[in-house]
Amino acid sequence: MSIRSLAFVQDAAAGNRVTRWWLAYILVLVAGIFGVQAISVAALDRQWPVEEGSAAAQLQEAAAFAALLGAIFLWVWLFERRRPKTLGLRRPGRGILVLLIGIIGGILLQSIPIGFLLLTGNLEPVDGPSGGASGGGAIPLLLLIVVFVTVQAGTEEVATRGFLLQNSAYQLPGWLAVLLPALLFTVVHFAFDPLPFATIFLWALFASFVVLRLGSLWLVIGIHTGWNFAMGNLYGISVSGLPAHSNSLTYLAPTPGAPDWLTGGEFGTEAGVPAVIVLALSTLIAFLAFRGALKQRGRGEGQAETAPARSH
Repeated sequence: MSIRSLAFVQDAAAGNRVTRWWLAYILVLVAGIFGVQAISVAALDRQWPVEEGSAAAQLQEAAAFAALLGAIFLWVWLFERRRPKTLGLRRPGRGILVLLIGIIGGILLQSIPIGFLLLTGNLEPVDGPSGGASGGGAIPLLLLIVVFVTVQAGTEEVATRGFLLQNSAYQLPGWLAVLLPALLFTVVHFAFDPLPFATIFLWALFASFVVLRLGSLWLVIGIHTGWNFAMGNLYGISVSGLPAHSNSLTYLAPTPGAPDWLTGGEFGTEAGVPAVIVLALSTLIAFLAFRGALKQRGRGEGQAETAPARSH
């Protein structure tokens, strides 16, 4: 059974037009990321200078991502003539609950490699940057920051697992439809060293299989949010090579002499072997669940086609 028959993929044709797959990549990469988002970042930074890593900087980042999200929604609505919710955002009432569950799941998933590194003495608590908030007093601010992280993670998921994966799966072979958005997602994170490349690429595959299995983006948006929020604002670790945030529940750093291949070094735990293993296992589980559901659906449709008609 082809993934093109999935309801999530069929939603690519829910409007009057379907964007050609090659044009979709140009729109997201050139017009979206290097156009709308980059211009938004430059304009915001010029009019509203903020300190790197601060809560204001995270808000500014969320605003730039929101501009990209709005541009994708406008393209789908005005050019394709379909509703933005067809990008994998149907049933928003239930979706918000699923998203919250996903955030918890993402925090737990990120806590596995970090917990391992703590228990083995490769990470240790350190003092946070001056001027920031940490500990229990930071919780009200962190609850606000998780909203900013959700906008950032949600935009990335809508762009790659929503618009690109959905569009590609409608027009290309299934394996290529999964591979291309995953590669683009990895490249735009500038993760070219082997370990960070593996982690981010595996995340992209994991998220793709979850979306195809569930037919929705809500869970992966939540997991993506929880994963990033745990790194940057619960454990105070660098997220994808960016400087540590000023506000975090606690701060952790590699112990002196701990190998970078284990801790991730300055890139953060995403560049460490424990994170690669966690995401490799998660991707395998997601793939098996997706493949099992696809085969079961194929058998069900085959039985329905061969079943004799009942007399009345």
